[in-house]
Amino acid sequence: MNQSIRWWTLALACAIAIWPARTSAQQEGWLAYSPSVARIRGKLIIVTKFGKPTYGADPDKDEKLEVPILILQTPIRVKARPESSVNNETMTNISFVQLIFPPEVEPNFKKHVGQDIVVAGTLAIGNRGGQFTDVVMTVKAVNPTGKPL
Repeated sequence: MNQSIRWWTLALACAIAIWPARTSAQQEGWLAYSPSVARIRGKLIIVTKFGKPTYGADPDKDEKLEVPILILQTPIRVKARPESSVNNETMTNISFVQLIFPPEVEPNFKKHVGQDIVVAGTLAIGNRGGQFTDVVMTVKAVNPTGKPL
């Protein structure tokens, strides 16, 4: 009986070791800042934020901005680019990313609001006026989940 238990334990350990891991690109390691292209997946929402001139310090005078945000299925990590004067900070545990949609890429991005989508684009640290998350992405392509990019 003792030998039977050892055999089943060994068989189970082998099965776990060779079972294919189901991880997404977001979970597999580090993403890189621009100029590298990254792919991330999540749910697209729109958040209203205060914009120029005071970004919320004087709400009555500020413009109201509709900001596209991707709530990520899995947090990402982005490795610093030491040679960059802008993207030189490593970021971890990023759960949401502001998306910047150039008009030529996706003029009607709002049709994807509330959907689970995959976007491909370049990542940067969000450190400018109008950038409201730690990491932002300039989108190069967008597809609803399940369709090839």
